[in-house]
Amino acid sequence: MRVSYVRGPDPAAVAFAIGKPVGNAVTRNRIRRRLRAQIDLRTSPLPPGYYLVKCGIGTEKLTYDELQHHLYRALNTVA
Repeated sequence: MRVSYVRGPDPAAVAFAIGKPVGNAVTRNRIRRRLRAQIDLRTSPLPPGYYLVKCGIGTEKLTYDELQHHLYRALNTVA
């Protein structure tokens, strides 16, 4: 999982890039919903700007907690 960041206005805007090799539409949408929920549940808000979360092959195999760990780790590298 990688995150790209560009400074921008407040509040932060987050988009998700989950390609077809990750899985079918149902799988990609489930990953997107989980990531969105994890962003919403953060205790501290993201700094203002635009974020693009890119998911690669293997993301579909991660548990909810593993996905959260990778997301937070990727966000901490850019924020």
